[in-house]
Amino acid sequence: MAASEEALKDLIREYGFDAESCVSRQLHTYLTLLRKWNTRVNLASSTEWDVIGPLFQEGLWAAKFYPAGVVRHLDIGSGGGFPAIVLKILMPEIRLDLVESRAKKGIFLETAAAALGFSNTRVHTKRLEMFLQQWDPNQSWDCVSWKALKLSREDIESLLKHAHQSTQFWIFHGRNLAVEDPTIAGRFFKRFRTESLPARRNWNLSIFLPK
Repeated sequence: MAASEEALKDLIREYGFDAESCVSRQLHTYLTLLRKWNTRVNLASSTEWDVIGPLFQEGLWAAKFYPAGVVRHLDIGSGGGFPAIVLKILMPEIRLDLVESRAKKGIFLETAAAALGFSNTRVHTKRLEMFLQQWDPNQSWDCVSWKALKLSREDIESLLKHAHQSTQFWIFHGRNLAVEDPTIAGRFFKRFRTESLPARRNWNLSIFLPK
């Protein structure tokens, strides 16, 4: 465990943060929470650093591409909170909605948000379809992110009803985009940029804008 703590300190320094900063303290608190909860809830396949370290790096790395200003962010299938919780730690002004259909993971996310002192953060423990049906049609997001699940055409169409011209759709993915139909991206989106995470082979962040 001590090795993971030191590795996280090194990673934090690598991305330009002081080891005694608020960001560092919160990231270490998050690591402690993940270790504690992962014994009861499957948040990650392991909390050994070789597994969980790249997840921390993913958020630290992705933050440099994040849109400026106060951002309303929807994270879908939030699970253990990567990368949304890391992004929130780095940019506390984010207004964050976390959608997670599994109740135990939802409870973890609520616990983590409280322990980390997050403001403007809500956990919605329901399926995406139901969440979008109940969401205020006059409310939109500036950034929508997901990974590890494949959204359908219907999901994308519903999300676009809550988007504006500059809404960024962040898809974390391997060789293929995290959508059911590979033609979805070209039909509904225009590509803004695609970046590859240096420390993880074949892992990418593709950012799209609505057409």
